[in-house]
Amino acid sequence: MKQFFAALLALALAPAVALAWGSDGHTMINRLAAETMPANLPAFVRSHQAIAEIAHLGPEEDRLKGAGTSWDADHDPGHFLDLGDDGTIAGVVRIDALPRSMAAYARALEAAHTDPYRMGFVPYTIMDGYEQLRKDFALWRVDNYLASHALTAAARARFAQERAWRESLTLAEIGTWGHYVADGSQPLHITVHYNGWGHYPNPHGYSESHRIHSMFESEFVAAHVTLAEVRARMTLDAVAQPGALLTQRELAARVGAYLRGSARAVPELYAIEKAGGFEHATPQAVGFTAEQLARGASMLRDLVTLAWNDSLNASVGYPEVPVRDILSGKVAPRGDAG
Repeated sequence: MKQFFAALLALALAPAVALAWGSDGHTMINRLAAETMPANLPAFVRSHQAIAEIAHLGPEEDRLKGAGTSWDADHDPGHFLDLGDDGTIAGVVRIDALPRSMAAYARALEAAHTDPYRMGFVPYTIMDGYEQLRKDFALWRVDNYLASHALTAAARARFAQERAWRESLTLAEIGTWGHYVADGSQPLHITVHYNGWGHYPNPHGYSESHRIHSMFESEFVAAHVTLAEVRARMTLDAVAQPGALLTQRELAARVGAYLRGSARAVPELYAIEKAGGFEHATPQAVGFTAEQLARGASMLRDLVTLAWNDSLNASVGYPEVPVRDILSGKVAPRGDAG
């Protein structure tokens, strides 16, 4: 009986049917991104404990699947994008010219008699997460400064506690948001050919199997791709300090280019499958899969780094006060001088 309940508990805690890379892939991407954060990020993001937490939370959004009808309906489309071979969503929204908000995206899709819940909205899940993380870092910068510069000991203690809470929230945000960034690197999440080529022109005779998605992202990764192979393919960190707050257009362009890169890998994935590469774990198949995982890990690391750098350009409080002005001692956020 004890063994029965142990097995039942393990089953209950296991991720539901994966929405992207599967547990191994998501953990791998989050771990590698966390392990390769540049030294200019705060120590709380780069500690061994932080790396372990961020890695553990990689599959979290899949673990939560099945939470309820409303939750699933609202969250599931945030994992994918049905991008056409012409680089558009439903023929009306270009991936290189994404509308500035989810509401604008929904209005644009009305022209094709569809909506974000059918076509997917992972670009906006990624952009939302970036903006929230940028604000998290901006608030941490202020809490950290005031923990040593507020006028009274009581105020300094209060801001030290606020800083600790913000660190906890920020790590959780990076870990769970990392899932969606990773989704964006799985080619079958950024295409209309997401599980078999489908009812589209298919001159190369690519697979129509409805197993290709789960086979690629979960079974193949778990059996044949190692952390070292993915790490070796990550790009070098080269994130600059923005001179001003990153605009919505700049953020959308960065995310759109990332997703377009994933979509370009779709034909190669199907060609490898057709040649038996995944079945026989050929070097080409292993290298291709590791490359896609590495793109996800590199993008997550770079977006976290960019959010940290960009947070120096942000403002906090209400009315808003520029972070730079607080850190220079020019002004204090209202009610926070101690």
